[in-house]
Amino acid sequence: MSATLRIGIPLLALSLAACATAPPPVTDFATRQAVLEEALGEIGRPYRYGGGDADGFDCSGLVHYVFEQAGVELPRTAAEQRRAGRAIDFRDAAPGDLVFYRFGNTLHATIYVGDDRVVHAPASGQTVTVTRVDNDYWRERLVSVVRVLN
Repeated sequence: MSATLRIGIPLLALSLAACATAPPPVTDFATRQAVLEEALGEIGRPYRYGGGDADGFDCSGLVHYVFEQAGVELPRTAAEQRRAGRAIDFRDAAPGDLVFYRFGNTLHATIYVGDDRVVHAPASGQTVTVTRVDNDYWRERLVSVVRVLN
């Protein structure tokens, strides 16, 4: 076996192994569309503390479920979801980005749908809904916007 083959084959194997273990980036328009369709399809579902299925959702349960249905794995809690992507400015938010708000000690996860609107599971006694966030109430509570889809 030539020296080139003895060196080249292991390097090729290492390259292929690295590619096989790295998760592919989520970049396509179809994935963002699937997230939006699934999120909007959950409107009207009841809020349920700790809920993460069609029986009811809390805020991070809704985010987790919606992304899972679109084929994207995200952590379950709002704090973990916030760390799952890269922070961006709200002005750069695109449909499918995550927007986080703070209410007291509670971090609230929402999914941006565009036009200063988010879909979210607000609180006990309410249902999944779309809410405008272009007002002082929401601006004062904004913590971060996170992009998990490229």
